[in-house]
Amino acid sequence: MVMSERASLFQKKSLGQVFLKTEWPVQRMVERIVALGVVRVLEIGPGNGILTRMLLGHNVSVTAVEKDERFYHRMCDYAATLPDPKRLKVVNMDILRYDWQEWIDEGKGRSAVVGNIPYNISSPIIMRGLSHLRDLTALLFMTQLEFAARVVGRANTKDYGSLSVFTQLRADAALEFNVPRTCFQPVPKVDSAVLLLLPKREILSETILQKAEAVTRAAFMQRRKKLRNSVRSFLEETGEVGCPIDLERRADSLQPREFVMLAEFLLREPE
Repeated sequence: MVMSERASLFQKKSLGQVFLKTEWPVQRMVERIVALGVVRVLEIGPGNGILTRMLLGHNVSVTAVEKDERFYHRMCDYAATLPDPKRLKVVNMDILRYDWQEWIDEGKGRSAVVGNIPYNISSPIIMRGLSHLRDLTALLFMTQLEFAARVVGRANTKDYGSLSVFTQLRADAALEFNVPRTCFQPVPKVDSAVLLLLPKREILSETILQKAEAVTRAAFMQRRKKLRNSVRSFLEETGEVGCPIDLERRADSLQPREFVMLAEFLLREPE
């Protein structure tokens, strides 16, 4: 049982830990990973190893990065019981300090990064994942429903913001399914959801992406202002003549692709 597996280890609020007390969300995550043809996974925060065990049961190799030493040692003990211990590598480290690119480069086959990620570091994990997504098959994360809604947010909605644009310029993002708060122990104050991010087929240059992200960040810092005012500093060098975007609009009305159009305009060679 899931509950008995975790009974001796208490939650650490400082690490944003909550424990699943039902397995169906993990089963659905593993089914998605298997359907994508993934053969190796970087797992963030395996905890008691519910997801780890299911992945290994489907012949997926796992590198599990666990910051909490208690769970790290538990996972090491579990690895030692496996017929082929090499299929599970356990690392005691903060995932934000771990070298994702080295892990990507050292393996062969379709790879993904997965995990029930801590609420308090969801944004930096997503941004790190996006920076490596071209070399991956997918990112599959369970996180707060509110956060997931922001990632997949659409223009002209309250959830839409710079995180939505950053993500959707680099990924095809989908909220796969909701996970009610009652699936966790202790019961958190919010529901969760599972996010799937796949690399976009259209590959934009890093120069364009970085410019678009800079403009997006500036625009949403003053999201109620017209673009003419919120991105004024970018327009000082280029001027407004020929701009493909109506500068009377506000940030939350622009589609991600329109931020790219604005970036391309700002990067154009002066006539």
